[in-house]
Amino acid sequence: MQSHKDELSRLLTDTYLDGIETRSLEDIRAMRTECQQAEVALSYLRRLIQGRLDIVHAYLDRPGDGSPPDLASLVNELPGILSSGPGRPPGPGRLPMLLAPDTEESDLTEALDAVLGADEIGRLADLDADALGDLAGRLEALEHGLSADRRALHERIDMLQAELVDRHKTGRASVDGLLS
Repeated sequence: MQSHKDELSRLLTDTYLDGIETRSLEDIRAMRTECQQAEVALSYLRRLIQGRLDIVHAYLDRPGDGSPPDLASLVNELPGILSSGPGRPPGPGRLPMLLAPDTEESDLTEALDAVLGADEIGRLADLDADALGDLAGRLEALEHGLSADRRALHERIDMLQAELVDRHKTGRASVDGLLS
């Protein structure tokens, strides 16, 4: 099984869309589907990063008395912490095909776990403000890189969709092919 990282690298190569105008409809649809599936995986990972970043910020934004937050109170506040993160950007967005990818035996979360593993979240109270700030910066950098990859995938999805639409508009593909 190919890793998510290798699959993403393949999809984001400059040559991925080369020769699209000569490919079959089935090939173009398959390419669009694999880009959509990779985007779902990145979207899921982005939500994980944002959740962990929200938790780190909850520690950074604690009252100024310097005392670490009580872990039990933090757990009780977790739904509010996670729901108060950054809102959705304006626009219609995209309806995901899946809400989450299959992460069993996957390298999908390796980069995130290298910055802040799920088992390390309970130890955030032990970190000082500088260490928490550094951690937040690394999570933000990871999220920004991931967002750039998602934008590139969206561009590919849009180009593949445009090719399909153009073929149907110009008669190079039949409407009957849509139903099969």
